[in-house]
Amino acid sequence: MLKVFSPAQVDAFARDGFVSPVRVMAPERARYYRERLEAFEAAYPEHRLKLDQKAHLICPWVDELIREPGVLDATQDLLGPDLLCWGTSLRAKRPDGKTFAGWHQDTAYADVKPIVLIVAVALSPARSENGCIRGIPGSHRGPLLPHKEAFQTSSLLSREQFIDAPFDRSTAVDFALDPGEAALFNNAMIHSSNPNFGPDRRILFLLEMIPTHAYQHEPRESATLVRGHDAFGNFDADPRPQAEMGAAELAAWTRAVEIQASVLFRGAQRPPRALAGMTSGTPPVG
Repeated sequence: MLKVFSPAQVDAFARDGFVSPVRVMAPERARYYRERLEAFEAAYPEHRLKLDQKAHLICPWVDELIREPGVLDATQDLLGPDLLCWGTSLRAKRPDGKTFAGWHQDTAYADVKPIVLIVAVALSPARSENGCIRGIPGSHRGPLLPHKEAFQTSSLLSREQFIDAPFDRSTAVDFALDPGEAALFNNAMIHSSNPNFGPDRRILFLLEMIPTHAYQHEPRESATLVRGHDAFGNFDADPRPQAEMGAAELAAWTRAVEIQASVLFRGAQRPPRALAGMTSGTPPVG
């Protein structure tokens, strides 16, 4: 039985590759998570980029976020009752009129199959004027297009990557969100975001959700069970954090991110951002 979506919405997700907007928590709950984020940034300013990958391993409040009932109910309708969270990434964009994300497909670097569902949870307004995510409906059903890395741009993407091939942008839609809403989309979809010209930061957490039958041939990675039962064991179990930035938490984060980065940054001309920092420019999470 569906918990959030109608059968027509589930069919639309299969056809278009996204459902948006979806209310996954109350605005007050989104404010709680924003306050936790801002407290982390104040306490650990030199470690903000650690939230770029596997943030749920070092922050108990991110571990809470990936288990929000509204998030899991919506995800379950699209992926089934047995769910893993493979990754968590902060994507915060300053109101500087510069920071952007070029058109890209996450499947250019991620090998998990058959699907990674991105749940982009808004902790601040994410609208066209402040650089919300934009997507090309149906593009997840098309081919993986060639990508190219860039350097010394204002892109918030880890490789500053962009699609290096022509494609039709005329059907692009904005995933406009209010705090506590989410956009759910297939990570094979072509997507991007424009600069933030609004008065506030655009703050999104990207939760990478997969069904427990998902797999990656190599290397063996880790994920955390967030609902149901894992009968497949294709991923090692991420430990749940007991303390923010604790020694055990940092050790677990380092192990997991080193393995994940060996896939996401395969062939990259720069070091993994979360582990080594950016090689050019300033971190895009200020």
